[in-house]
This record gives sequence, structure tokens and C-alpha cells, in this order.
Amino acid sequence: MWITGRHPVEELLSGVVVKPVRLLLSESLSPEERKKFRELAEKAGVPCSTRPKGEWERETGDRGGTGIAAEIGEYRNADLSEWLAALPSSATVFLLDGVTDPQNLGAILRSARAFGLSGIVVPKDRSCPVTAAVFRASAGAAAHVPIVAVTNLSRAVETLQEAGFWIYAATEKGVTDILSLSPSARIGIVLGSEEHGIRRLVREKCDGSVRIPMEPGVDSLNVGVTAGILAFHLRTRRRS
Repeated sequence: MWITGRHPVEELLSGVVVKPVRLLLSESLSPEERKKFRELAEKAGVPCSTRPKGEWERETGDRGGTGIAAEIGEYRNADLSEWLAALPSSATVFLLDGVTDPQNLGAILRSARAFGLSGIVVPKDRSCPVTAAVFRASAGAAAHVPIVAVTNLSRAVETLQEAGFWIYAATEKGVTDILSLSPSARIGIVLGSEEHGIRRLVREKCDGSVRIPMEPGVDSLNVGVTAGILAFHLRTRRRS
């Protein structure tokens, strides 16, 4: 899989979840940019080579791109047990129930990276895989935020609760206004798809539900926007 673009590739070179196997630069780049990315690749221990523009485009499949590309192998999701065992005593996570759009998943990953979430839990089915489009939409955050794929999301909620998490479903009719929620040391927020929301069995496993206060006449927000608001608010409440 080729990941292209300056910022996504920079993030990949410093990533902790996934790292590139090689870097490919186009001769169309300025000497200064080529030098910069060669140095970043050397620091990360990643092989780097340069190709003529046409050859670079054929190999990466990116026509008219930035001239910067990193190749990664097959993306591997984190294992639930191993991920839980490595978590700190204070952690915030998202659980995604039916988010299948790569732009939304990318936006959620970007917010998770920006506001210090410890990971994202997704079901193996009814979920968007991590693709090049997800990497681009996340601005490279997919290289830093663990994604845990589980067979049964309802059971994963129970497992997190057993590990000390309080789990809340985010819905437009949530019982608790997010502004009045004081996050526990370990907290998880379930986000549903825009089309179907959170499935009943998953919602019933949650410890409660939260909502974002909005002006009258606005029913809901895009799931990527919702994730950003919730992630920012939870970090702000923790710090205060």
C-alpha cells in the first residue's frame, strides 16, 4: 500500500503503530525537499530512493501527486488483550459501531491523535478497513493510534468494563449533557454510523449515554465532527 503526501509520510516515518518499508521520492521535488525526506528516512531506518516523475507516478499509482510516497505492508489491527494490558491507568478510547466511510474514520483517527486517545475499537465486520484513503484523511494519524478489531463489539464493551472503563453511548438523545460529564480514569465513548446509529445490543451494554448540546432544529452532527468535539471536551475536563 502506497501512502502519499508530505504530512502523512512524515507521520508514518515517526509512527509507532505502523512504519513504512521504503520511501520513494520524485525527481520533481526540490533538492531541499529531497534532502529533508532522505534525512527523515535515514533517521527512521527506512530505505529511500528517487525516481523520475513518470516512473514515480507509475510505481505509486499517484498521478500528479506531491512526489513523496511511503510503502507499507499489510496493516495489522491491534489485539484486544495485548492492547488492554499495555494501557495506562488513565485512558480514553472510542468504540465505532458501523463506521464504514474512510473519510469519517480518518477524521476520527486525526482527532484521536490530536487529543491523546489511547486507541479505537472497531468490529471486524461493518467497519471500514485501514486503506490509503484513511491514511490521507487522518493526515497520517493512522500511524500512531492503535485500532483494535474485535469479533463482537458488545462483548468488547464488557471486556473494557471489566478492565475499569465506564462506557457511554453518544446519541442525540443521550441522557447526560457532555458538558456535565466528569470523565472517570478510564472512559470509552461509543459512536454509531450516521445511517443506523448504535445497535441496540451495544447500546444496552453501555453504562450511560451522552449528548452534545446543540441549537434547536439541529438533530445530529457528522460522526467525524462528533468525535472531535467529544475528544477535545474529555481531554479538557481531565486537565481541569
